[in-house]
Amino acid sequence: MADYSLGYGGVGSGLDITGMVEKLVAADRKPADARLNRIESSAKFKVSALGTVSSAFSTLETALKALKAADAFDSRTSKVGTDTVLGATAGKGTPSGDYTIQVLDLASANKWTADLPVTAEQTFGAGKLTLTVGGETLDITIAEGAKLVDVRSAINDAARSKGVQASVITSNDGLFLSVASDKTGAANGISLAFSEGGADLQNLVNSMVERVPAADARVSIDGLTVTASSNKITDAVPGLTLDLKAKGTSTVTVSADVAASRKLVQDFVTAYNGAITAINSSTQYDAGTDTPSALTGDAQMRGIAGQMRGVLGDLLGELAKQGLDAKTLGLQTKGYPSSDGTLTLDTAKFDALMTSNPEKVRVAFTGDSGFAAKLQTTVGTYIGKEGSLTRRTDGLNAQLKDIGNQRKALDTRMESVGNRYKAQFVALDNMMSRMNSTSSYLSQQLAALASQ
Repeated sequence: MADYSLGYGGVGSGLDITGMVEKLVAADRKPADARLNRIESSAKFKVSALGTVSSAFSTLETALKALKAADAFDSRTSKVGTDTVLGATAGKGTPSGDYTIQVLDLASANKWTADLPVTAEQTFGAGKLTLTVGGETLDITIAEGAKLVDVRSAINDAARSKGVQASVITSNDGLFLSVASDKTGAANGISLAFSEGGADLQNLVNSMVERVPAADARVSIDGLTVTASSNKITDAVPGLTLDLKAKGTSTVTVSADVAASRKLVQDFVTAYNGAITAINSSTQYDAGTDTPSALTGDAQMRGIAGQMRGVLGDLLGELAKQGLDAKTLGLQTKGYPSSDGTLTLDTAKFDALMTSNPEKVRVAFTGDSGFAAKLQTTVGTYIGKEGSLTRRTDGLNAQLKDIGNQRKALDTRMESVGNRYKAQFVALDNMMSRMNSTSSYLSQQLAALASQ
């Protein structure tokens, strides 16, 4: 606010010039301030409402993208007949059906244990051992005076990075050296051999006995034999992971994951209803309090709501022509008395259709020519960089920025007006001061004449 103070009161007039100037300026700018405040308040109200609507449509677009994806309805669930024999996990796109799986052999990791007991204090002469791990040969040096725990450490230092672990087992008969691989499969076998050194070291190595062979897993899947180095088989049936537990036979049933598919459609319904509700809320009129909303009577909102109803109606009609009407698919708009343009999903009907004919649902909703893609095209015209809601919001923000500029211009203009008022009042005060001086002089002269 401009400073119109004089630093002194009116000398000639005795008037509060500063206060009068400020009141006159305030009165002059009041209509302009009121107009700018009204425009600014309306613009901010609309920007907020448009933000809510745009956010709801962005959520809808995200749901439609998920619904449109080629693998949207490819989630699978698996059921194992005998879970003590194996476990099964079905990934997206796993062929549905029943599989008979017989676990013939489990994969195992090679393990050797010495048959020669050793005391804790027994030492060995210097020597060398050779450890073969899956075809790779490792040289192990044993120092003079090494105890069994030192032999274990020497093996681990050389072979731990290759997946081989040596340990010392303590029993009632003494200490025994054990060497084991942590990798299953026939190709991951290990062997420990004596290279040089004393008889005590040689006897220790020669006493090693294979306790667990290095073996592959073998399973029969619908009569076809599959061999794997691990008890987790991932490449026999596309998308199906088998976790083998024991020898035996079990069935595995793979089917569409109805719950996952239902969630996709329900997420769309929720997002669609959120977008429609956002429009309805921003345009509603409260007759009880005679209060409009930010966008009550707004032509753009009416247009979007009408277009969405039309497009959705056409798409539901297309689904019905494919045999996916409200009675089979369970998707429809709410009817009277709740006909507000929102959708409802009968999950029981949807689940039944997904169980009996999941491919029909997938084809109808996914892809560039499916239900989701067509509705997404319409939604895309509202949001995004070139969307109609975005452009309108940008326009309102530009208007708000212009209001700020108008306020600055008004401040400058009002400062000039105030300075003009100030100059006029100062001139008036000076004139009244001169008149007061003249009046005082004349009074003195008249008084002098009267006394003669």
